[in-house]
This record gives sequence, C-alpha cells and structure tokens, in this order.
Amino acid sequence: VIKIVFVNIFKLRDVMKKIFFILLIVMLSVPALAQTNFRDVTYKEAIVIARAEKKQVFIDFYTSWCGPCKMMMKNIFPLKEVGNYLNAKFVCIKIDAEKGEGPELAKRYKVKAYPTFVVIDPEEKVLMTKEGGDFDGKEFIGSIDRRIDPNKTPERMQQRYENGERTADLISAYAGLKMEEVYKNRQPDMTKKEEAFKMVQDYFDGLKDKERLAEENLFIYTTYTESPADAIVRYMIANRDKFAPAIRSNISDRIKELYKMDVLNYLTARIPFNQQQYDIVKKGVMDLGLNKDGYYTTAFRFIESYSKGDMDAFMTLCEKEYDQLNDDYKSSLMYSFANVFANADEAVKKRAAKFIRHSFLDMDATMIMFVAQQLMQLEGKGY
Repeated sequence: VIKIVFVNIFKLRDVMKKIFFILLIVMLSVPALAQTNFRDVTYKEAIVIARAEKKQVFIDFYTSWCGPCKMMMKNIFPLKEVGNYLNAKFVCIKIDAEKGEGPELAKRYKVKAYPTFVVIDPEEKVLMTKEGGDFDGKEFIGSIDRRIDPNKTPERMQQRYENGERTADLISAYAGLKMEEVYKNRQPDMTKKEEAFKMVQDYFDGLKDKERLAEENLFIYTTYTESPADAIVRYMIANRDKFAPAIRSNISDRIKELYKMDVLNYLTARIPFNQQQYDIVKKGVMDLGLNKDGYYTTAFRFIESYSKGDMDAFMTLCEKEYDQLNDDYKSSLMYSFANVFANADEAVKKRAAKFIRHSFLDMDATMIMFVAQQLMQLEGKGY
C-alpha cells in the first residue's frame, strides 16, 4: 500500500511539474498592450502555450537581411489594431529562417520568400500561409483573417454576397480580397480595384446616416477613399464631428492624409493640373485649418508656378525655394524630377540635372540611388 501511495505521489509530482512549466511560460508570455507580442520561446514551447491558451500559433519567418521583414517589424506589428488582433487569436513567434531551428522549420513549412507568415493549430496543422508583408495594418489583418476564417473563402464570400448579405464584415472582407488580387500578378489588374470600389460605394449608398457614422464602417473611409473630391470623402468631411467617438481621430487623420496626397500629386505632376479641382483642394486645406503651421504654403507656390507652364521660371523657383518645402515634399519632388521636367526644353533639363547633382551632398545613400535614376532620365545619352 505504501509503495502504491509513493508511486502515485511521484506521478502527481511529475504532473504538477508539467503544469507549473506551462503556467510559467504563459506568465512570462503575457501579451504587451497595443502591439504584437512576439514571445521569446521556442517552436515547441509555442505549441505548448497554444494548447494551454486555446489559441493558434502565428509564425513570422524572417531573415536578418530582409528589408520587408524589417519594415513589418517597424511599421506594422507595433500598431495597436494589429497587436490587438494577433494577440487575441495567436501565440506569436518570430523564427530566423537561417539560424537555430529556423532552417529545418522553414523547409518543413515550405518557406520560399521573406517574410512568410504561417498559422498552425496546436496539432501543427497548417491553417494559412502568406508570403510578403503589407504597408497598411488593416490590410494585413484582413489578409490574415480571410485565410483562416472558413466563412471568408472567396467562394463562400461570393455566395454570401450573391445571396444579398450586406454587412460591414462581409463587404470589408470581400472588397479587401479583390484589392489583394489587384497586385497578385506582376501586371496589376485594375478591374479588381474597380470592382472593390464599386462594391463599397453601393454598400455606402444603401446605408442610413447613423450606419455611415458607425465604428464598424470605418473601413470605408480609411481604405476606399482617394481624393477630397470623392463623394464619400465630401460626406466624411461634412460629418467629421458626427462620427462615433471611437473613430473620430481616425476620420480626422484620414482627411489630413487625403489632402496631403492630393497636394503631393499636383506638386509632382502625377495628375494633370485642373484649376477648378486644385482650388477646391486648396480651399479645403485652408478651411480645415490644415495649414496653420505653413506646411503647405511653399508647396502651393510651387504648384501654381508649375501650372503656368513656364518651366524656366519653375526651375528658378526650385533653385531659390526648394529648401523651404517641408521634408516630405522635398524628397517626393526630387524623386519625380524627371517626370516634372519631362516636357521642358533641353536648356531647362540641363539646369534640372545640374540642380540634382548639387543636391547629392545632402542625400543619404538610399535617396541617391533613386534620384540617380531621375538624373539619368534627364540627361539621357547625350550628357
């Protein structure tokens, strides 16, 4: 009897050790607030934690030399919405595909590009594989969600849509899928973008004011707006103080971003100059108080000079006032110099090329590499 008791005690002790080990790992891996919590544990330990927390495992396969991997770590994973989504659903780990257990796991999960994101269940069954990062946190979340939710497969979403479902969850996911397909191949398929925007516009048109201002429909304004001239953006601006309190700052930030992009498009000649549309943009900037710190003042002067078509005068303005542009617009203009001066005569192009050469001293190596391409286009074979 005594022997049986001692055997059971030792068995109980072993069980308690395993439970303690699991709890210890879980306690040391409590998710950080407002950012993605990549836990400092091994692959096997992550599986143990996932079973304990009833979650799946999110694996970020990366390398030390991968630029997009670093971009994700710097710009996407620290975002609150990304952290909240990933921490709630997954035990997140990072695996260097070239070190330690990385090579073997990368081979096992057929990793061929970086970054590659893999989601597995606690039984190590692959639920999702996604190659490449995203430049937008919400788009990244959406791409993950569509891959792991059986109700959001392309076939299922099409069925739901054709059956008349018009919920924020479906429209956001289905339109997001079409946007992801735009750049699926080397040649962008802009028809997919048109389909996505039309889907969202139709959905927006069918909403009542209360629904348009609700938090669940924030995706409409942050993803499917491109210019202050858009009808949806005009509605957003007119009703900016009526949106649900939780998203008002998002709406405000998006409005500022749209005006900034429109001014940039005029400054870099990405869009043809249209006096009426430009006046609307400029008036909006001033009426909304977006130029209180003079952020746009010099840019407006450049755009209005360029619009007159006198490229010699515009080049003179660049030589005199380029340094007065804000940093964002300075670099953007320099990256677009060849396009801006595409229709200038050869004498002005020579001045533009000379201006670039004199500016190299103030550039970092990355900027020099891109601006050098502008120089080559301006100088051509004859210089």
